[in-house]
Amino acid sequence: MIALAVIALGTAVFAVAAFVQPNPQRIGTHTQLGFPPCTAMLLTGYPCPSCGMTTAFAWTVRGRIDRAFAAQPAGALLALGAFAATLAAFSTLVTGKSWRVNWILLPPHRLAAAVVMILLASWIYKLIRT
Repeated sequence: MIALAVIALGTAVFAVAAFVQPNPQRIGTHTQLGFPPCTAMLLTGYPCPSCGMTTAFAWTVRGRIDRAFAAQPAGALLALGAFAATLAAFSTLVTGKSWRVNWILLPPHRLAAAVVMILLASWIYKLIRT
């Protein structure tokens, strides 16, 4: 059931990413889905930490990983991770063998720290590029 849920979620996310057209300015693609522009960008002129995520997914689904990383490195990594998770779930559904994380080798607090560092580094990158 978890594999089916991951496949459904992954398919939905990538279907939406295929539907939108990546904004050439590397941000604002999400407005095509009816969401408002980034408040941080409107108020300060600087992007928020998640600016460019939708654009990165839109480029990733089109196979343009280079443009996805240029738009938002963390978003590109997240899109690739979501794709890998969807493939792993499909593999589990087909073979019956589940993928498991060895939390001894990858403790959650270290994983969380790595995610925060990646988001911070990506945000700094976006601030420099803006």
